[in-house]
Amino acid sequence: MPLKNMMWVGLVSSTVMLSGCGNNYNGVYRAMDGIIGPMIVLSINGSEAKATKIDPFRKLILSENTFSVKEKDGKLLITNVKGKTFVFARALDEKNLDCLNCGLGTGFPNSWQYFTSPK
Repeated sequence: MPLKNMMWVGLVSSTVMLSGCGNNYNGVYRAMDGIIGPMIVLSINGSEAKATKIDPFRKLILSENTFSVKEKDGKLLITNVKGKTFVFARALDEKNLDCLNCGLGTGFPNSWQYFTSPK
């Protein structure tokens, strides 16, 4: 097979493999909203995310919201049903998330920790 054809086959096969990878932000992240809570758990799965606020002291679910998920320019965009969009980027450790437009008064903290359940 000529070199030109081999390069074309390699390009097409790598594009097909990458198109099946999905959202590289999938997983569960947690953060505390304020010093004593509530804890917010953000579960991202494909094109949907759920944010659950939990009172860690009373062990109660306070609220749960569903968001649509998009990835654009290496950033994660989650949008609620009212149209408010939160923009996330990978933290320096390339594991956790930093919210770029969260903070005081938004209901979402700035820093999110990737969560893995104990085995």
